[in-house]
Amino acid sequence: MDVLILGGYGAMAQSTVPDLLASPGVDRIGIAGRSEPKAEAFAAAQRDPRAVPVPIDARDSPSLVREMKHWDCVINSSWYDLNVAIMEAAIEAGIHYCDLGGLYHQTLRQLKLDARAKDAGVTCVLGIGSTPGTMNVMGAYGASKLDKVHKVLLRSSGAVVSGGEPGIFVPPYAIRTIFDEFSMDAPILRKGKIQFVPALSGLERSEFMPPVGVVEGYYTIHSELVTMPKTIGKGVQEMDFIVAFPPAFRQTIEAIVRLGLASRDEIVVEGAKVRPYDVTSTVIDGLPKPKEPELDVDIQRCVLIGERDGNPVTLRYEAV
Repeated sequence: MDVLILGGYGAMAQSTVPDLLASPGVDRIGIAGRSEPKAEAFAAAQRDPRAVPVPIDARDSPSLVREMKHWDCVINSSWYDLNVAIMEAAIEAGIHYCDLGGLYHQTLRQLKLDARAKDAGVTCVLGIGSTPGTMNVMGAYGASKLDKVHKVLLRSSGAVVSGGEPGIFVPPYAIRTIFDEFSMDAPILRKGKIQFVPALSGLERSEFMPPVGVVEGYYTIHSELVTMPKTIGKGVQEMDFIVAFPPAFRQTIEAIVRLGLASRDEIVVEGAKVRPYDVTSTVIDGLPKPKEPELDVDIQRCVLIGERDGNPVTLRYEAV
């Protein structure tokens, strides 16, 4: 099997590529991205001839379709805003597709491509990372153990356990996505219907196993709220997603958002139109990296409250 990975040298691909190289049946892995030097460097670092650099801009749909036709499937590990265009390209090229989530609104748009994908014989799996992904699997498994589901609580947190350097800011994943999570209204399910609440509302204190411990989390926009109410079913009336970032990280992002430095609205700077969102993201992406990469632990928790054999039951699942 030949696998193309878009965003192939990004943070998420750092784990995906080694896993694929260690998996049976993988003949070739395309490390795809706009920067040819970065693609070449990451491919070379694998020390495996099956990892090959593929310089390509995912926003150039005609070129992307042509390239995709040389592969069996594509893993979209790039920025979620590109999901619809990349998924359309995969369907046109006739190759299978998966991604790491569409931050709710993109996922809704992607689901509208269902008929086109079926007609093309293409399988598209949306949100198959950690959360969404593992979280959805835990929810579906828990729901299979219940006759009725009333409420589902989705919680996520983590902690750095080694690596990094004091004073060096390291986002755990795409900074653009994090900006959106801190600024866009969050969907929650109440009385069986989706409603939106302000980002970072719904303060909740939770306790996770070490090394995370007691943390404070808030409602955050996430893709689980698109699909899980339907896949779980069984009368579920309430569902929400809360994430708890380390305090120092949360305060830094909150300050950036509050100052308007993550705004998508265009402004004019010395005669040029720019979006603070793009400028700040580019600056952060270019910050020095620690000599020793951060190693962190993520914990995803799914709590289902419902009934079995007429009795109230609460199930809790965690993935570390």
